[in-house]
Amino acid sequence: MPRIWSLLTLLLTMLLIFLSIRSTSPPTLRQGEMPDSVFSVKKAYSFLVQIARAPHSTGTLENDRVRQYIAHAASKLGFAVEIQNTTSVNTRGGYVNAASINNIIAVKKGLHNSKAVMLMAHYDTQPNSPGAADDGAGVAAMLETARALQHVKALENDLILLFTDGEEVGLMGARAFVNESPLMKNIGLVINFEGRGNSGPSNMFELNENNGWAIEQYAKAAAHPFGNSLGYEIYKKMPNTTDFTVFKNSGVSGWNNAYINGFVNYHSPNDKPENMDLRSLQHQGDNMLSLVKHFGGLQIKNTRAPDASYFNAAGGWFVHYPASFNLAFVLTANIFFIWLLVAGFAKNDIKLGSFIVSALLFPAVLATIYFSSKYLLRIILSRYPLYTHFDQNNSYNSGWYFLAFSAWALTICSFIYYLAIKKISTGTLLAGIVATAVLLMNAMQYYMPSASYLLFIPLLFILGARLLIFYKKANEALPSGRLTLVNLAGVLPVICLLAPIVYFTFIVFSLGTFLPFVVVAAGICAGLLLPVILPVLKTQKLLVPIVSILCFFGFVLAGHFTSAYTQKSPLQSYRAYSWDADSAKGKWSSEWYATDKWTADFLKSQSADKRARHANMQLNSLPGLAFLPTSAAVKKDTLENGRRKLAIRFNSSGANGTNINFAIADSSNVSMVLINGKEARAIKNINTSWLSNINYTGCPGNGVDIIFSLPAVKKLYLTVTERSIGLPPMPDVDSSYPKNVIPSHAANSNTTSVKKRFVF
Repeated sequence: MPRIWSLLTLLLTMLLIFLSIRSTSPPTLRQGEMPDSVFSVKKAYSFLVQIARAPHSTGTLENDRVRQYIAHAASKLGFAVEIQNTTSVNTRGGYVNAASINNIIAVKKGLHNSKAVMLMAHYDTQPNSPGAADDGAGVAAMLETARALQHVKALENDLILLFTDGEEVGLMGARAFVNESPLMKNIGLVINFEGRGNSGPSNMFELNENNGWAIEQYAKAAAHPFGNSLGYEIYKKMPNTTDFTVFKNSGVSGWNNAYINGFVNYHSPNDKPENMDLRSLQHQGDNMLSLVKHFGGLQIKNTRAPDASYFNAAGGWFVHYPASFNLAFVLTANIFFIWLLVAGFAKNDIKLGSFIVSALLFPAVLATIYFSSKYLLRIILSRYPLYTHFDQNNSYNSGWYFLAFSAWALTICSFIYYLAIKKISTGTLLAGIVATAVLLMNAMQYYMPSASYLLFIPLLFILGARLLIFYKKANEALPSGRLTLVNLAGVLPVICLLAPIVYFTFIVFSLGTFLPFVVVAAGICAGLLLPVILPVLKTQKLLVPIVSILCFFGFVLAGHFTSAYTQKSPLQSYRAYSWDADSAKGKWSSEWYATDKWTADFLKSQSADKRARHANMQLNSLPGLAFLPTSAAVKKDTLENGRRKLAIRFNSSGANGTNINFAIADSSNVSMVLINGKEARAIKNINTSWLSNINYTGCPGNGVDIIFSLPAVKKLYLTVTERSIGLPPMPDVDSSYPKNVIPSHAANSNTTSVKKRFVF
């Protein structure tokens, strides 16, 4: 009977983990006719189809079309619309990023405004992507929200819809709005909507510091609240930024939302409306409308309070409370652990020597999982090198690898503890695992104080169950059925809380370099699940490690049989052409370590002895593919206060989606420039005291005016490279993409660059 109970409990645990992860899916789509006041996915999708017809990066003709469409739609919905046309400039060290941007600002006045509520999404895309999810869905949801608001009570507060331009080239539209718009002084809250994939729940992953008020209101208002403070803690330590970051840094409170499933389609030509999961659009739109209705009628005054801890338990249940409570819970978990040790030592249920061995064993297990996973990842990427074409070595079949590496972590953990349980008691082994988890919990409380719930909740349950079993055993034998139920109850937070977090962490990092750490997290889950695994190891011997390793190989095989690229799941491929106008030579380039057959065959036709086997591979092109470079005309050259002021107008050669890069020689000692009248000064640091590079996106038809400030005796040495979207036609070579191949997510993929050097 104990054999059956323990096995059934383990099977039930696996089922609950599956259901727990599935419970994080977006809400189901509404069917049938709906009131006009409700967010309609069907109507939002009709907006999306128009917005994401084709790539529309900053400075392109398609960007102009999309801007006009959005502005017209917002105007028809009763908003006062203006276009903020300006040059946005941002300087970091010796690097200047600039762009001609066109933000769409739509305003609807409230009845009795306290502070304005602003919805935000960016309408520009990566050069080769239609941007259905990133960020056409956010734009479409804003327009549909505006439509639905026509059929509800008028808002008290002003509502601003900000459709930013230039997000993909450095948050340039958001920077321009924050720096120049007079509306900034009246904004109380910003709600941004993004997309890092094309499916999954709309995750609220970033918000302002002192977020207690923001979380409390979000929990009240959001139709389907979803997010966790672990994501908040991790994101603020990462270099990643979105438009919301600009507003957050300027002191405005708010929330940043995005879906991350389907990450393989991020910045890809495959990010098309037909590939968008409409449930994600439903989730995003429902939350958007409910948040606007809530804050539109709220007196927005003090939007700051001490940080909160928050998370979803079992999918939809959104838990939140002051993060300051966490210290008390962490201390309680420490006390419970000490209590368990003292009681165990006193009753000789835990032996000191065995406990020390057990406490060292679990870190050794995790280290084994880490290094073996790192090695396995290398094997997979060497066997399937084309995975490296995708961001984070992603793949369309990545779900199989999540299952495979999870099974691998369970294999190692269960096998090592199968060996250990022959020498060390169950209670001692579990105490050693808990010791490692307690140390990790204490570290989380110090480094990520609002996220320590992730370990203290499972530990409190596990420790509570162990203490109950310990004292019950001291008085009477616990029936096997009750024992297994107590063990299962003790690991429920691992099932409902930790397992979904591990899954979402894998989605974020996929088969990238951080994967071994994700597998370690799966190993921690497996270790904390040992209360339900160890009884099976005792009664069924090697059943768990054998089944786990078979599952590992089965999932890897499933990955193999789903690794082919098709028209629906196309391969991303990198190819670009560059022309040096001074030497009259051109080159084809590929930046992949692994070359796909299409690119390799093409490059082979150009030069049989050179194949792209390493990064930045370049080959000579066919003759005759010359292009006009950027032109430059000196408008003024004067001396002011001992410094030379050189004013130059640069004109694009007229190619589509123009980006111009100005590489400035250090010997020119340029310390300041004016770009269309906007000043940029070198920010001195250990690396440079001079401006070394200017990157300009969206060169207007009348050119870009730059005034360089340099010492009177210096010459200005410039290397100007103009990049446009698309590859040149090639005589006698078919350069069109096969049906199962698309340009890659990299900004320079599928582009033509023309370089010319100038001396002034």
